[in-house]
Amino acid sequence: MTDRLISLLSLIIVLLAFTTGVFAHPFAYVANSGDDTVSVIDTATNMVTGPPIAVGVSPVNIAITPDGTRAYVANLESYDVSVIDTATNMVVGAPIPVGDDPFGIAITPDGSRAYVANLGSDDVSVIDTATNMVVGAPIPIGLRPQGIAITPDGSRAYVVNINSNNVSVINTATNMFVGAPITVGNNPQGIAITPDGTRAYVTNILTNNVSVINTATNMVVGAPIPVGTRPR
Repeated sequence: MTDRLISLLSLIIVLLAFTTGVFAHPFAYVANSGDDTVSVIDTATNMVTGPPIAVGVSPVNIAITPDGTRAYVANLESYDVSVIDTATNMVVGAPIPVGDDPFGIAITPDGSRAYVANLGSDDVSVIDTATNMVVGAPIPIGLRPQGIAITPDGSRAYVVNINSNNVSVINTATNMFVGAPITVGNNPQGIAITPDGTRAYVTNILTNNVSVINTATNMVVGAPIPVGTRPR
């Protein structure tokens, strides 16, 4: 093969990669808890694409795998998780039974596990995304766990316990707790972790503020940040 032909083939590969990147349309998946469906929005046009996708009863949260191929939907009132193939926007397989009132859901950065916070049974279920089966026993947690977030390195899951006013930290290698629960404000619900993994931000509904956790020490840093009423 000549150098000229190799150069031309390399150029074609680069152009194909560039074209795919330019014309690939990302999508937003929306859980419709009132009619037990998921809507898909094409973010290039900001219009709904295709019919609503029927899932379980009262879907409340969705997590997308890092490779974008699957959407995992927590169905609050059917106690299960539906899995959507994002290439076809069809549900694949049977719903995955988890604990009571699954609410929060998060997927590890390597895409191998989905962690589900079960609001009604006060525990966390772990799904193996290769088999779409729950692995191990449910992890007992605080009272009414709701929000859940996983660190960028995938080593820990932070779970917000709304009726315990704290955050539990799970070591994802062992699915055991790391230290004692972290006390935050009253009725914490939402949680997000910074891209560098150094801080976790927790919304406290009844104290109208946000607590900041240093993930290196798992201690709250500074005073709570006042925000609007009933932050979620």
